[in-house]
Amino acid sequence: MSFRRSVTDPARYDLTGKVAVVTGGTKGLGLAIARLLGAHGATVVVGARTLGDAVARLADEGIEAHGLACDVGSWDDVVALADVALAHGGPDIWVNNAGSAGIYGPAHQVPPETFERLVRTNILGTFHGCRAALPVMLERGSGHVVNLYGRGATKPVPLQSAYASSKAWVRTFTRTVQQEVKGTGVQVHGFNPGLVMTDMLGDVTVAPGYEQKVTALPVVVGLWGQLPDVAAEPVLDLVTGEAGEYRDLTPGRALTRAARSVADGRLRKDRRMPMRGTVLE
Repeated sequence: MSFRRSVTDPARYDLTGKVAVVTGGTKGLGLAIARLLGAHGATVVVGARTLGDAVARLADEGIEAHGLACDVGSWDDVVALADVALAHGGPDIWVNNAGSAGIYGPAHQVPPETFERLVRTNILGTFHGCRAALPVMLERGSGHVVNLYGRGATKPVPLQSAYASSKAWVRTFTRTVQQEVKGTGVQVHGFNPGLVMTDMLGDVTVAPGYEQKVTALPVVVGLWGQLPDVAAEPVLDLVTGEAGEYRDLTPGRALTRAARSVADGRLRKDRRMPMRGTVLE
């Protein structure tokens, strides 16, 4: 499904009086989503392991913003984040954006502790966010939950077993919860933003012997990557509508974007996204 991008339409996207929680909301795509929702009137509550200056930056842009240091893998932390939203009248919107990329390499070389850490963030974090937000929304008969998909949500991705399988779980979980809340006034959405040019995408940990397989990543990102502020835009359509899912890189959109990227010279070496590779010891 595609949307008409009219993010400047104030009437269509008026979120005044709404309270939006964004996990992983202090940098990259999460911060862009928080900024976008706040710019359209929502009070924003961001949660992340480290808050940094994100709340102050949002406030400097005229957005009412609050934050809490939060590990989404901890149920107690997510409850505390929900309590911040409740204190301000929400949550009306909850975006489960926090994510971990894992390791590029075969499953048998992924350290168990790395796999477990990814599961805590990508899977437990999504569950915890839904578990915290949905009871409030169901009682009110309204609200929107957005769960972040990624590569692997619809098919296996070799050498990304942890990340890809976690996103397949998120998609199945999301579609299950969609059926559970059908007819309640609460909407649950899946959002696959495609390739987003963030630190998480640029910092790659690789299993020994697989270093050469990631050397093409800057070219791939040059063809299809988007800046976080652009990639965040479809969230507005999700939290003001009823669409079950949004997927960025449909075949038609992928061809159009690749052609535009080549024409704009985004594949030149001096314009490619920097990649920082670390070989797993």
